Amino acid sequence: MFYFRWRVQAELQSTLGLKEIRVSLRTSSLLVAKSRANQWFDFVNHAKLMKNAYQFSEISRNDYIQIMKKKITELQSKNIKERDFDYSTELIRKTLPDGTVLEFDYGGDVEKESKAEKLYDSSRNSNSSLSNMLFSELFELFLEHKKKQTKPNKPLSLKMQKAYSLYARTIIDMIGDVDIGLIKKTDIEDLLEDYKKLPKRNLKGYKKLSVLELLEMEIDEEHLVSDKTVREVFVFLQGLFFFANSKEYLQKQLMVGLNVNFSERTNYGRYEDFEVMEILLNVNKQKNIARKWICWIAAFSGARRGEIIQLRKQDIKLDEKTQRSYFLITDEAGSVKTKNAIRKVLIHNRLIDEGFLSYVESKQERLFDEVNAETFTKWFSDFRDSLGIEKYNDYRERRVFHSFRHTFINKSLGQQNQPDKVQQVVGHEKSKLGITKNYVGRYDLYQLLDVVDCISYSS
Repeated sequence: MFYFRWRVQAELQSTLGLKEIRVSLRTSSLLVAKSRANQWFDFVNHAKLMKNAYQFSEISRNDYIQIMKKKITELQSKNIKERDFDYSTELIRKTLPDGTVLEFDYGGDVEKESKAEKLYDSSRNSNSSLSNMLFSELFELFLEHKKKQTKPNKPLSLKMQKAYSLYARTIIDMIGDVDIGLIKKTDIEDLLEDYKKLPKRNLKGYKKLSVLELLEMEIDEEHLVSDKTVREVFVFLQGLFFFANSKEYLQKQLMVGLNVNFSERTNYGRYEDFEVMEILLNVNKQKNIARKWICWIAAFSGARRGEIIQLRKQDIKLDEKTQRSYFLITDEAGSVKTKNAIRKVLIHNRLIDEGFLSYVESKQERLFDEVNAETFTKWFSDFRDSLGIEKYNDYRERRVFHSFRHTFINKSLGQQNQPDKVQQVVGHEKSKLGITKNYVGRYDLYQLLDVVDCISYSS
C-alpha cells in the first residue's frame, strides 16, 4: 500500500502536538496514489512557503502556527470524508507460506494496516525469496570457482582476480552487503549507471575517498572510468549471477533482458526553486559559516566547487564601470578546469544583501581556508539528505553540489540570455559560433549583468 508521510517542521512539532503526518492513500497503484497525494504535495509546498515567510519576518510566529493548524485540520477532515465515501478502495489478500491469509484493508485505518504490513514483511523476510547468502559470500565462492577452472576455460588470471575483487568491493560500497535474494534487476541497472560516474581509482585525489563520496563529486570527464570498464563490470555480474543460478543459490535470472548503454553518461539534475531555498535557509543555521557562503555562491554564480573553495580575499574586486563587485577566478588561486574557466563573475546582489562583502573583509587571505573540498562534498551530501531532498529526480539524474551549476545555467538560459554570454559567466567554451568566436572575444561585465541578475529562487 502507498502512504503519504511528512515530518512536521521542528519548530511546529510541540505546538501542533505532531511529529509527523501519516496518511494511507488506500491503494496499491502508484498512479492512483500520486493522484490522491496531490493535495498533500500542495500542502508541503504551502508549508515551506509559510516557513520562509516566517523566517523572513513577513508573518508572525502566531500567524504561522495558526495558518498551519487550520490547513492541517482542513486536510485531515477532507481525508476522513473521502475515506468514508470512496468506494474504489481496495482489499488485498496475501497468503503466507504457512497458509495464513492476511488482509490489507485500505479503509484508512493506519494502525491496522501497519500491523498487517509488519506481519507480512516479517514473514516475507523469512520465506524462500531470501537466499541466506550475502553478496560477499557469493563472490568468494565465485572467485574460488574461477581460480580452479580447467579447460576449455582457463583459470582466472591474477590481474583479473584483482579487477574482480575491486568490482566486488565497489558494488558492496554502493548497495551494501545484502542478501542476493533481495537484489532486483532495477538495482543492477542503477548500479551500472552509478559505476559510469566513478573516476579511475588510480588517479591522484581519488584514492583515499569512499565510493559514496566519489558519487557526490563533480568528476572531470577525462577522469571517468572507461566504457570498457563498465562493460567488464557487466560481464563480471553476468558470470557471478550465472554461477549463482547454476549452483541454485539464486532462483531468479537477474541479468536477462537488462537494458544497458555502456557509453551514455547520465547528466546531473537540477534543483527546484523550493529545494534551493530549503538548502540556503537551513545552511544559514550552520555553525561553520564558510559552508553557508560556498552554497550561496554556487546558487547565485554557477561556479564550480573547486573554484569557490580556492577564492582569496584579493580575488574579490570592484568593476569601475558598473560599480559592482565581482569574483576573479584565476589559476593563480589554484587549479582551473580549462583556460575558459579563468574569468570574472559578477557578485549577485542577493549575496551582497546577505552580507558576503563583510565576510570577505573579516578574512586575511583565503576565504575558505578551513574547508577541505572532499570533506565538504561528504558534508553536503549528508546535509541534503537531512533536508529530505532526494538525491535522484524523476529522470534518475543525480542532484549533488554540482547541481547548483546546472540549476544556474538552466535558469539563466530560461531568461533568454545569449548562450555565449552564459558560457562566459560559467567558464564554458563558447560553442556553436564557428570561426566567429575568434572575433567575439570576452564580453565586458556590464554586458553580463542580466546573466547573473536574472537568477532568483522562490518557494
